[in-house]
Amino acid sequence: MTPPPDDDAAADQVFRAQLIAARVVALVAALFWGVLFFGIIDLLVVPEQDEQFFRFYLLETGWGLLYTMLVMLPLLLWAARPRREVFLQQVLAVAAAVLLCGLAALNPGQVFVAGLLAATALVPAALAGHPLWPFRGVSLSGSSPWLGGLALVAAAPASVYAIQMIHASYTDAIDDDTWGLMHLPMQAGFGLALAGSASIFVLAGGAHAPGWRFSVLPAAASAAWIGVVSVAYPDHLGSLGTIGGVSSIAWGITIAVAALCVRKARD
Repeated sequence: MTPPPDDDAAADQVFRAQLIAARVVALVAALFWGVLFFGIIDLLVVPEQDEQFFRFYLLETGWGLLYTMLVMLPLLLWAARPRREVFLQQVLAVAAAVLLCGLAALNPGQVFVAGLLAATALVPAALAGHPLWPFRGVSLSGSSPWLGGLALVAAAPASVYAIQMIHASYTDAIDDDTWGLMHLPMQAGFGLALAGSASIFVLAGGAHAPGWRFSVLPAAASAAWIGVVSVAYPDHLGSLGTIGGVSSIAWGITIAVAALCVRKARD
């Protein structure tokens, strides 16, 4: 039975209000992670050449990229276009990476942060009427083999890097902390989060989900940025080294270009 016009108007008004609330929540969350949680501040440590954190340049950069590029940027992109669920899915993938590394490092604070990150993705999605579970707009079978190959290329070194950072957190390596949270376990989370974000991009491309092409930006920009800083400071804790840094830059550029080429081929 078709509801009366007044009921349709009321339902539409409720939906619009919920959508506005969802976008506001996403914007507030983006500002929290990018500003209050020192995402942008830590990201600017190297460009500003802040000598106070010289020995932690790579760890500061990793924290900054994690909470600016891999969290804040997707939240802002989703708030601009709520139909693009891929961006919230990427934030959820970041939460999983941070959680896994927090557990491996026996760091309860990082586990708590992972829970907040998950809520950051799940709450706006629920308010907008598009819960993230089960995942929609993703497809493994329809994914481009070229993009999938690039994602796998990132997954292996990212896993090794995460293991190295977790191992370092158990040694006497000098670490920095933010709000009582040590950077080495979070740096491990950054490595896995980058690979996870790229994987979501590939799966969204397989389903040709709205906004899938732009979802390459967080991982591609993060890989290029950490690569540049690694080349500049190859001997710092958390650095990929010169060869690893160049490879990371090349990977970031390649997957971004590949995203454009695959889209054109499909169109």
